[in-house]
Amino acid sequence: MSENKINNSRSSILIKRIIKDYITSHKTTLFYALFMMVIASAATGFHAWLVQPALDDILINANGSMLIIIPLLIIFSTLIKGIATYIHTVKVGLIAHEIISKLQKQLFNKLMFIDLSYYGDASSGALISRLINDTNYVRMAIIKTTTGIIKDSLIIIFLITNMFYQNWQLALFSFFAFPLTIWPIVKIGRKIRKVSFDTQKEVGVFSNVLAESIRGIRLIKAYCRQMFAIEKASDTINKTKSYYLKSTKITSRISPLMEFIGSLAIAVAILIGGILIINDNMSTGQFMSFLVSLLLAYKPVKSIGNLNANLQEGLSGAERIFNLLDLKKSKIETENNSKKLEIMNGEILIKNISFSYPGQNNLFENFSLNIPAGKKVAIVGPTGSGKSTIVNLILRFFDPDTGEILIDGQNIRNINIDSLRGSVSLVSQDTNLFNDTIRNNIQFGKLNSDFEEIKIASGNAGANEFIEELPQGYNSLVGENGIKLSGGQKQRIAIARALIKNSKILLLDEATSSLDNLTEMEVQKAINLLMKNKTSLIVAHRLTTIENADLIYVLDKGKIIEQGNHKQLLDNNGLYKKLYTQVL
Repeated sequence: MSENKINNSRSSILIKRIIKDYITSHKTTLFYALFMMVIASAATGFHAWLVQPALDDILINANGSMLIIIPLLIIFSTLIKGIATYIHTVKVGLIAHEIISKLQKQLFNKLMFIDLSYYGDASSGALISRLINDTNYVRMAIIKTTTGIIKDSLIIIFLITNMFYQNWQLALFSFFAFPLTIWPIVKIGRKIRKVSFDTQKEVGVFSNVLAESIRGIRLIKAYCRQMFAIEKASDTINKTKSYYLKSTKITSRISPLMEFIGSLAIAVAILIGGILIINDNMSTGQFMSFLVSLLLAYKPVKSIGNLNANLQEGLSGAERIFNLLDLKKSKIETENNSKKLEIMNGEILIKNISFSYPGQNNLFENFSLNIPAGKKVAIVGPTGSGKSTIVNLILRFFDPDTGEILIDGQNIRNINIDSLRGSVSLVSQDTNLFNDTIRNNIQFGKLNSDFEEIKIASGNAGANEFIEELPQGYNSLVGENGIKLSGGQKQRIAIARALIKNSKILLLDEATSSLDNLTEMEVQKAINLLMKNKTSLIVAHRLTTIENADLIYVLDKGKIIEQGNHKQLLDNNGLYKKLYTQVL
């Protein structure tokens, strides 16, 4: 199959899908809009027809009665055209915005329930581009193609009807040029489609560079890498510009081609029409009405050529959107398990599991681990040993390839995912705060909590003092990812969020690793309170923070090589002692 046939097939599939999934639900509104388009287009054809009586009856035959009637008809039809144009534009715009709103909701829903592994392959900038830029291309395509192509096609039909009414022989002679307009429209449209796809891909890259630079502005400034970031952004901007320039060059070919083809038709019409008038086979009014119709017809023909470019850009955006929408949702997130987790004591048993990340060798092979109920259990080991992966598996961000994870004897694969995660609190070194108020960031742990609960949680987390010193207190905005707060303040907010959730099981994934020693000691007090009467799993980099743990597992290359309390492990003179002495 040729490339052109493949492209045509893809376009056909995309258009059918858009119509079936998004447009058919607006049939009534669309029919209303189309009816208004017919009225507006008919008015344009009527104006062209009025030229004939205006010349023949008023100017040539001096018919006084038509002197009043024709101006009134022009005013009335123009008013009707204006009202109809307004209504169909609003109605089509409403349909387009409803469709895009639906698409954006579907895309965001997909992103919330897709496998976490997908985020390792797709940049945030590319995903944002699909939600904003690609959906906007689709919106513009719907508005312009529905309003433009359909309306312009109707105008052409009414104008052609008038041309045949005035003189069918002349109409046939003049239409030789119309088929010539099809070729550049189709040919140029294909090129635009490809360029638009590449452009949006590069826009996604730029969005990612921009997002990364904003998130990492402290790091950029700390390392004096502003010029490096600027050059990186400039390179991406230049690539995007080159695609936009290429697209402009392609679309700019449409207008001169149409103008040239149109001039040929007009020249033929004047030549043959002049002969017909000289031989008294056609009146002056008929010829002028014909000529006005021809002139008016080439404007929508040229417009359709430009609108095809918008359509191809929209189809390119739709293709990228549907590529994401067609990805399968995470099996974990979409399971229909109705069984709720019943926590009696909070014991966690990892039993004979094997696990590997996509495209990697097995991290765990027949691995087992026990976290006794109500105990503080720590996991330590070198980077890459699998410490944080255990946290991910307990929360079912991933599932083991074999084996099972049990909480109080219940296999978490058989448990409703919301019930599982609702019973577990996570505090990690990546303190994710939303660009919102402190109050709302804490309340995120328990959405129905009142202000008194929030204050108690923040007080227990040691955050109340610095919060109340802020100008807006609990209503203070933290900035993107908490940029307005220090590391220790952010971590206290995160602990307050976990405290207000009050889950039976607590997971601490290097919760203090990014803090200085003094701040770490202060935050650790809040963590100790958080762990009270809970089953706690601590993934630690700084071993001084887990000296009081009831049980410590030492991991290396996915295997437990040591276990015991702090004193026992020091006495073993093994890897734990080596790691402990390294940080002292």
